[in-house]
Amino acid sequence: MQRLKQLLPEIRPMTALAIPVVMAELGWMGMTVVDTMMVGRLSAEAIGAVSYGALFVNVFSFFCLGLLLGLDTLISQAFGARNLDRCNHCLIQGVWIALLVTPIVTLLVFATLPIVRNWGVEPRLLADSIAYLKTLVWSILPLLLYVVFRRYLQSMNHVGIVMFALISANLVNVLVNWLLIFGNWGFPAMGVEGAGWATCLSRVYMFAVLFAFVIYKERAKPTGLFHAARGIDIPVVRALLVLGLPVALQLTAEYGVFAMATALIARIDTLSLAAHQIVLNVASVCFMVPLGVSSAGAVR
Repeated sequence: MQRLKQLLPEIRPMTALAIPVVMAELGWMGMTVVDTMMVGRLSAEAIGAVSYGALFVNVFSFFCLGLLLGLDTLISQAFGARNLDRCNHCLIQGVWIALLVTPIVTLLVFATLPIVRNWGVEPRLLADSIAYLKTLVWSILPLLLYVVFRRYLQSMNHVGIVMFALISANLVNVLVNWLLIFGNWGFPAMGVEGAGWATCLSRVYMFAVLFAFVIYKERAKPTGLFHAARGIDIPVVRALLVLGLPVALQLTAEYGVFAMATALIARIDTLSLAAHQIVLNVASVCFMVPLGVSSAGAVR
């Protein structure tokens, strides 16, 4: 009973933080669902091409995302201690990590192209998959910068703007998909490649929204961000990587299992791959709810 009394006061702030985070996670997954639904109007092959092309980018992207999750710990602890200078400093170091790992990851993705070509998938699937991969790879930097700014804002209890960014990004994604996949309003009909550009532009938009909010917040109520040191702080970067590397390895291993299953199914036939992608979307949407709650719990 005493333990219950201690937990009750936590329910309200935890719920207030968790709901926007859950909505943000659902919005994040919604972009993949939208891509699948819209390219699905072209053919089952198009769904398969998106699935197969994305997995080679996502394996490396998930590793990088894990590296940045240490920001949750350091920034939320600093914010709890009312050390805003430390929060700002961690944000800048997170940006440096994103800038430094992006060229490496981009080269690694392009290095996988021989595997993509020689894995044994159907030729009609292969061309669209490579086109989608080569487009999606340019979204890695805005994605990582978005993650850095999201962790900064989320750890300081600014979760509403994160939810807004992701929900509105889905609208941007739908519009650009409609324009570039099908060639509406005079735009070229790019098919699967158009879906890749839509995802890329949506990720740029998400980062731009959070970046603009940070600038607006800093001007309205200065915390010293504009005057923070902009150089690389090796001890802080090391602390972030010590926290993030185990998470990065775990996320990569978890996603790697699904990626390997997807790659193996791609060798069967295109229709099986499309069905696999649809089922994964359904499962992933369900998973976003507990993931969002756990993220809110980490911040609390």
